[in-house]
Amino acid sequence: MITTKKIIIKKPPPLAGSRLWREKAMKKEKFYLFCLKSVPGLKEALTWEYLKNGFLPSELYSSPPQTICHLITKAKLDPNFKAKIRTEFPLYQKALCILDEEYPKLLKTIFDPPLFLFYQGNLALLQSEYLVTVVGSRTLSFYHQHALEKLIADCRQTPLVITSGLAIGIDTLAHEQALANNLQTIAVLGSGFAKTVFYPKNNFKLGQQILKHDGLILSEYPPETKANIYQFPQRNRILAGLSKATLVISGTLKSGTLITAQCALEAGREVFALPGNINQTLSEGPNDLINQGAQILLNADSLLKTYDLITLKQEINLNLDQNQSLVYQALQIEALSTEDLQTKLNFKLAILTSVLSQLELKNLIQLNYFNQWQAK
Repeated sequence: MITTKKIIIKKPPPLAGSRLWREKAMKKEKFYLFCLKSVPGLKEALTWEYLKNGFLPSELYSSPPQTICHLITKAKLDPNFKAKIRTEFPLYQKALCILDEEYPKLLKTIFDPPLFLFYQGNLALLQSEYLVTVVGSRTLSFYHQHALEKLIADCRQTPLVITSGLAIGIDTLAHEQALANNLQTIAVLGSGFAKTVFYPKNNFKLGQQILKHDGLILSEYPPETKANIYQFPQRNRILAGLSKATLVISGTLKSGTLITAQCALEAGREVFALPGNINQTLSEGPNDLINQGAQILLNADSLLKTYDLITLKQEINLNLDQNQSLVYQALQIEALSTEDLQTKLNFKLAILTSVLSQLELKNLIQLNYFNQWQAK
């Protein structure tokens, strides 16, 4: 049983709260978090459970609760464990950890979030509210290909971020169509992202295109880690955990695609499934999910409603460009000051000011009494 740690208010050290102090404190906690991750037999999910209940990694490692004391004590006495910490921590120091502010909030809510995430590219995408995960089979049929192409094309000019696993088949198509329709995209790998171990090898160039177009590549494995069959089911929980909704395009009843769908359901996320021919093997998985209560993915509107983006068609009819669409959509959800908009959308101030002026001239937005922009 895990008990909540009693919070004891201590006198802060000199310079506490300064950026330098915070950086030093975070470096220390990151080190002990890696030590905990490296303890044989100590599951990351259990470590995270203790952290959620008020323990700092340094406290958990230095004075472990009785339930895990034997594991940590044994590890500390092992010279190989100490050598591992010395040689591998510098690599993990560069990774995003679950204590960092940039760590995706939704991913923290799953049962066993990764304690560390290695990344390349635009880390700000992890703060987007519009991540949507797309999964499916490695084999493409004309029906599934055409359906996914149309679905993503109909989401053009929305802030949706297409998230997938960069595998051959549906994953590849999802990333390619995102790029083709000027949508940002995130790839979650089951290997490291170094060129020598990148899996699948044939998609390394696609990965570089994703980075070139301000996308993001994630992996819980260090850059030089080769692909392993056991790593892909682990990767699937990240795919499901990052997004508010998971779209299942195709897959057999025994497909790994259904593992991702199950992870999404266990995390309380929306699962959409594309209905298909009952005689087609690749539609067995989605059809079975629909039979179990998954939402039917008939068109883009059914997805956009989940993200409060159903006004997409109105925006397209208004002939808004991508920047105008993003700002207008944000203001339809809530009134925001120029400063808050800049933070939310990560726009340069000059670009944002220009977009606001254009939308005001179109008579779509106005300033309210509190000096906030709001949609009319």
